[in-house]
Amino acid sequence: MHSKNKITLLNIASTIVLQGLAFFSGPIFSSVLGTNNYGIAAVYLTWVQIASIAFSLQAGGAVAVARIDFPMEDQEKYQSSALSLATLSFAGFSTVILLFSVATQGFLGLNVKMIALGLAQGWGMYCVTFMNSKYAYEFKAGRNFILSVSASALTIVASLLLINTFTLEENYWGRIIGQSAIYVLIGMVVYVNIFRTGRIFYNKEYWKFTLPITIPTIFHSLAHIVLNQSDKVMLQGMIGNSPAGIYALASTFSAVMNAVWHAFNNSWVPFYYEYTRQDQIDEMKKHARNYIELFSIVCIGFILLSREVFHLYASDKDFWLGTGYVPLLAIGYYFVFMYSFPVNFEFYNKKTKSIAIGTISAAGINIILNYLMIKWIGGLGAVISTVISHFFLFAFHYIRSKRMKEMKFPFEMRDFIFGLVCVLVAYFISSLLKDLWSIRWCCGGVLGIYILTKILKRREIF
Repeated sequence: MHSKNKITLLNIASTIVLQGLAFFSGPIFSSVLGTNNYGIAAVYLTWVQIASIAFSLQAGGAVAVARIDFPMEDQEKYQSSALSLATLSFAGFSTVILLFSVATQGFLGLNVKMIALGLAQGWGMYCVTFMNSKYAYEFKAGRNFILSVSASALTIVASLLLINTFTLEENYWGRIIGQSAIYVLIGMVVYVNIFRTGRIFYNKEYWKFTLPITIPTIFHSLAHIVLNQSDKVMLQGMIGNSPAGIYALASTFSAVMNAVWHAFNNSWVPFYYEYTRQDQIDEMKKHARNYIELFSIVCIGFILLSREVFHLYASDKDFWLGTGYVPLLAIGYYFVFMYSFPVNFEFYNKKTKSIAIGTISAAGINIILNYLMIKWIGGLGAVISTVISHFFLFAFHYIRSKRMKEMKFPFEMRDFIFGLVCVLVAYFISSLLKDLWSIRWCCGGVLGIYILTKILKRREIF
């Protein structure tokens, strides 16, 4: 089996670099764009993410399962065919959207240029995501690191250069064009590389295998976008661009926890599937306990230290209204971490329909709660709605996994309860001691030393 420590370290390094780029560029973009234009750019990106998911058919979602069903020597052929299917679908949907936009521009006031850039960026982003998935399940963490960091760094540089070419009223175009141009270029490189090695555009067997698995994941992924991004869109529509911009910056900062989870999850899942395939359940659970402890401590530390770091992050004090959002959003991401255990189990068993149902339901709950709570308490209402929806997501998939007959779900609720209680206690301590930063930071330091000592002692990250 590939070195879990090496892969995990590379994934963590990728996360640190990516979040470092986001950390230093976020205040620059928020300062240069202001709350209004920052909100416009954030909502634009939400629509791009939706297009990237819906129009690609999520064909890359079966890359992991294909490694179980097809021989290793056929993987490049399968990947070439799957990415070609996604590209063909994207081209068809984009053509329809653009024709509709041009035809209704005068009536609906649509910005055709922004739509065209968003569609192009969406395809490029999907190609990058496809390659990320390929590298993750081929245990090529180094290449994944280079691809992810390069894409992020280049979009930041291009955006900053282009922002200065527009007026202050319309400088959000610099951010939009900078992202779109880089992702289109990288997407083209990725597609050529995949097709050059696989040399298969259409294969009936591969497409028939892909579609039943991935079509439900379209609705799952779209619902995730709605769940994670509808807050910004609804805030913008209900109370304006500035509240959406404030929430967007707090959400971007809090997404450090989501990025850390992604780094760990990308390392954990391939090994989890391998342990499961080899029926090494006890060994898998031992590493899972270490994983749960590690992520819980990271989340607790983030909550305790977040207030001062966010104030450094948001150089414009207008954004400080989002300070209280950050620890609550971190709790929401902890529920996402908990939910990943049952949902990874469901995906291993190809239960993508139930995955989609759970996410769609959570997204629906989030929209309803947003509508009710944004009217009542503004941005804080959007935060609370998200946390509740993420808890529902975990509860739904945990119950669904426990009821599966094909294979026994190896985790119990007690495996998660202690970590969750500690995270909630950290939130209340952070709230009570919000003005006593030294105590909070000391607690965070002690926890950091504790987990580092344990990692060094066992010589494994988890």
